[in-house]
This record gives sequence, C-alpha cells and structure tokens, in this order.
Amino acid sequence: MASFKLYFSFALICGALVLGQAVEVSKPPPTEVIDLTTSNTEAPTTIPDTTPDTKPHTTTSTTTTSTTPSPDTTTSTTTSTTTPAPPKPTPTPAPVPPKPIGPPDQGLWPYVDSKNVTCVIVQFAAQLNVTYGKPNSSSSELMHVILNVPANASVISGNCDGLEQWITIGWAATNETNHTLTVLFAKNDTKKFYEMKSLNASLVSSIFPNITNVDTINLSHQTPEWQTPLAASYRCTPPTELKMNADYNNIAATLTLSRLQEEAFRNATGNGFSAARDCSGGDIPDAVPIAVGCALGGMVVVVLIAYLVARRRSANRGYLSM
Repeated sequence: MASFKLYFSFALICGALVLGQAVEVSKPPPTEVIDLTTSNTEAPTTIPDTTPDTKPHTTTSTTTTSTTPSPDTTTSTTTSTTTPAPPKPTPTPAPVPPKPIGPPDQGLWPYVDSKNVTCVIVQFAAQLNVTYGKPNSSSSELMHVILNVPANASVISGNCDGLEQWITIGWAATNETNHTLTVLFAKNDTKKFYEMKSLNASLVSSIFPNITNVDTINLSHQTPEWQTPLAASYRCTPPTELKMNADYNNIAATLTLSRLQEEAFRNATGNGFSAARDCSGGDIPDAVPIAVGCALGGMVVVVLIAYLVARRRSANRGYLSM
C-alpha cells in the first residue's frame, strides 16, 4: 500500500510537469515590430500588437515625415522643367540712310519759235538740294532731298517776244505730273546787254517725306545774274551755287549749276552758241590781246634797231665787237 501511494504521487508529479511544459510551449511568442525602411523603398508596415500599449506610437509618425518629399523641392523641380525661358526681344534694325546721289549729267535745251528761230538756248548740269523741317513737329531734325535735273528733260514752253525771254524744261515726277525749271532773261536795249533775271523751280511734293496737304513746292532765285553783251553767250564751267527761296518758311534750297553756257535774244537758227564771255576772265574785248601783242612786237623792233646802231658806232671807232 505504501508503494502504491509512492507510485501514485510520482505519477501526479510527472503529469504536472508534462502539463506545465505543454502550457509553456503553446504560449504565443511576443509581438515584434519590424522596420523595413533600410531594405525597401515602400512605406514601412507596422505589425499590430495584441498586447495593449499605453505609450504613443512615434515610429509611424517618424517614418511618414522622412518619406514625404519637401514642398520646396517639389516646387523648384516643377518650375525648372515645365516653365520655358522667355525669348529675347529681337532688336529693331537701325534705319539705313539713303545712298548719296551721283553728279548730274549735262543737258542742252534750245527753244525754237514759230519762225524757226532759236532765240534761247541753255546748257548745264543742275542739282537741287532742298532742306526742310518736319511739319507740325517740335524737333529740330532736318530733312534733305537731293534732285538732279536729267539730261533728257524736255523743253515744255518758252517765249521769244519782247524784252523778256524764257525757257521752261520739265521731267517726269509721277505718271501724271512733272517737275519744271524756268530760266527768265531780260534785255537792256540802252546798255546793249542781257542778264538772267530769275530762275524758278516747281517740284512735286510727293518726293518730300512727311510733307502733306501740298501739291507742289515752288522755289525761286530772283537776283539778276550773268550780264552778257548782246550777240554773245555766257559760259562758266566751275560749279555756281544759287540760293533759292521757297513759298514755305521751313524750306530752303540751293541750285548748283556746272558746265554752264547760255544765250538769249538770239536771231539765228541751229544750236550753236555765239562767242562766249567766260565767268573766270571777265569781260575782256578781243582788241586787248591784239594790242598787247603789237606792243611786244614793237619793243622787239626797237631793241633790235638800238643794237644795230650801237654796233655800227663801235665799228666806226675802230673797236671789234664780238
């Protein structure tokens, strides 16, 4: 009976030990939180813990802050990649000044009346230089227009009667209008000479930039020039500048004539000029060079006679002269 009690107690003790081990093995392992930020680019996942915890969870807040991109970085990247740089403004090219005009060509213009008499004939190369200010402008900037009279200009009209004779030449400005130039001569019967009394030009305003509401620009030179004896022509090869007045206050002009020769009050046919009075030599009669030549010839004769007389006297005195 004592052995039975001993075995029964031993069996109870062993059963308790086995039961204790089974309970210990079946106990679930403790909850473990794994941080995956070091091995994966995705957001870390927190394994729920069945054990209640009174402490606040800071792991999730820290992870979220570290993986969220900065607002400043995102804005800077978007601006640099999506906003193109504004294009640079194209500079306005500077205005190209007009090319200088070449020298004018010489033309010949005779006026023949109904009796086939060439009473007026002019020949020259002419260039007009017009200067004017911009209308209705306070600026002091001046505009310039240079115009050559073409050698192929046509004789439009003229006059051969009375004490005043003139000739008008013209050349095309547009399809319907012409520029004109008129030379007027006056005769003095008392002193037997004639002169250029006036010179007038009428220019179409379309060739003048910034001038509007005006059809023509009228220029004139009213000072008498080139007094010439009748039955003679006037000639001046160097350039001659004539100041011209305009019918507007803000316009001034200069007419330059070169290789000039003119004659009025002729009573002959053809285009030939009479004997010329040159502008550089003044009015010198042909008798002057003849008189000077005769005087020089007389002086030579007097010197030769004096030499012969002196030689003969020396021979009479017995001296030999070499």
